[in-house]
Amino acid sequence: MVTAEYRPRFVLWTSFLAQSPVQLFVSLWAGGFFGGLLGSFFPTGSSALAAHVGSPFLTIGCATFVLFPVVTLAAKKLNYRRTNYRLHDDRIVIVEGFLTEHRKEILFTSVREISLRRGVLQRLSDLGSVYIATTATGQGPRWSPSAILGGGSTFGSGAMLMDLARYEDAYTELRQRVGAQAR
Repeated sequence: MVTAEYRPRFVLWTSFLAQSPVQLFVSLWAGGFFGGLLGSFFPTGSSALAAHVGSPFLTIGCATFVLFPVVTLAAKKLNYRRTNYRLHDDRIVIVEGFLTEHRKEILFTSVREISLRRGVLQRLSDLGSVYIATTATGQGPRWSPSAILGGGSTFGSGAMLMDLARYEDAYTELRQRVGAQAR
């Protein structure tokens, strides 16, 4: 029986700012790699201005800079729309994904740590994330590039309940349920 349900909240401006360093890196990399490949096949004019304005590096880099956030933010929004965290008496069930559905169940008896994380952007938009570590989890709560760009929040044996509006309720309720199972 489901006793509580939580869903992540997508906030466009915080998602955009969180992924912007990755966006800049990918844009520079794509411009340099693919622009360099194309530039060797199709050389531009000899003047300095012509070399930069019509260069494949600049064209591909700018296109990537514009398209990257459109694709990643759309993917994150679609993933968040299909994500829910359901608390039962003895376990939490996590369902997420819009292309491929991921389902994970974590028994409260195997949970060894529950952490609340509120980064700067989350605090500005009144969101928080709850990290659940199990006895088999090898690492603490870390943000993976996949999670920042809208991928799954489950990894190894742990899970991150990301961008919750009712983060304090989820954190408190999980702590109480894990404590009740430990008795």
